[in-house]
Amino acid sequence: MRPLHVLLFIFILVSCEPEETTITDDEILATDIELYPEEVYSSNDQSLPILKLTLRTSEIYPCFNYKIDFSKSFEKDEMTVIINNIHKPGICLTAFGPAIATLELPETTQKLKIVRADQTDIYQVNINTEQIEILPRTTDFTDLINPITFRYPENSFAVVCGTNLDQTELCANFFEKLDDMQSLSSYTFPENGRTPYPDSSSGNWNNTSSRYFIYENETALIEAVEQFEMFTQENLNRDDGNSLSIITWDNQSYYSYQLLE
Repeated sequence: MRPLHVLLFIFILVSCEPEETTITDDEILATDIELYPEEVYSSNDQSLPILKLTLRTSEIYPCFNYKIDFSKSFEKDEMTVIINNIHKPGICLTAFGPAIATLELPETTQKLKIVRADQTDIYQVNINTEQIEILPRTTDFTDLINPITFRYPENSFAVVCGTNLDQTELCANFFEKLDDMQSLSSYTFPENGRTPYPDSSSGNWNNTSSRYFIYENETALIEAVEQFEMFTQENLNRDDGNSLSIITWDNQSYYSYQLLE
């Protein structure tokens, strides 16, 4: 066995807990529960987003794969979520984190009830094609992260761009090329909610606010991607600290680093 494999095997033995899965009953009463809606994808392939509700504990646990054990029901536009326990994994993935539960949020939901023991928190829910609005009515142990969450606009994409300190004009130059395309329209999310796309780049010396666009048809998207590829090849280098990407509403992603490999 190679030395690297031996070290990896030892690390797994040390960092994991090869025990039967257990359930922690008392800890669920000692933590608040945070909740927020979001649109996610079922796979890494091109697909339409699915509306989900995420619950997470304010308590941080020694493994990041702790789960919230729950049951749910849906009747007459009312969803009820009953929180039962904190599920402790049999194998601990070593990183600190909250316990999490994710469940599908039906488009017709108008009322949300979250139950824990003898406590019941109630929220009003308003869902349309543009946003999800969740308003607290009675709360004892839950905290709402985002009262308004915007949805992915149909036929939209985000441009996420960041640069080094010497080429800060690159993002504006690429945005200008897209603004000149008649088949694209600039899109702006309102300021009173959470956007589904990244707000800006991260990890660059100069992080720039993202820009959002609506494309008329698939041909317009293809032309935008071609502009992206041409701009990347002409203006970016692999190790220059600049990054550019296009992320679409239906889970397609294009990254400059992939073109420069």
